[in-house]
Amino acid sequence: SLTNLVTNILKLNKIENQGIIQKEVFSLDEQMRRCILGFEDKIEEKNLTINVDLDEVSIESDKALLEIVWNNLVSNAIKYTAVGGEISISLKNENEKTIATISDNGSGMSAETIEHCFEKFYQGDASHSQEGNGLGLALVKQVINILDSEIKVSSVLGKGTEFTIII
Repeated sequence: SLTNLVTNILKLNKIENQGIIQKEVFSLDEQMRRCILGFEDKIEEKNLTINVDLDEVSIESDKALLEIVWNNLVSNAIKYTAVGGEISISLKNENEKTIATISDNGSGMSAETIEHCFEKFYQGDASHSQEGNGLGLALVKQVINILDSEIKVSSVLGKGTEFTIII
């Protein structure tokens, strides 16, 4: 919702200005599971198959900020995947880093869209513009930067998209 969005933007602006991150130790797999459950209705509505492969991962980070990341990425995956499509979400610990991937077999993005997808208000495909406000991924990118983490995207038009977050 717009209220949510505005709250998140204000939250991020404050964090960016003050550099205050509230770190706590929490279960990342549990957080991601809750996020997925939060979208249960939409998943059922579109009859999507969700493949979830989450290792048990305990992490010290800002819980509220990471929630923005998962909510945006899962919401996008659902939004851009056709009825009956498939979404895969995984979480792994590798070489002292935590790697989360969220992929879908949805509409995918063109090379140009990929290049700009983290910019504020950028909307790659005019046909999708009514569905969002072009801020989701910009927020995600801001959070990732604040948390000193990394996000990568690979996508093929008409085949789907995969986001990889390295914390």
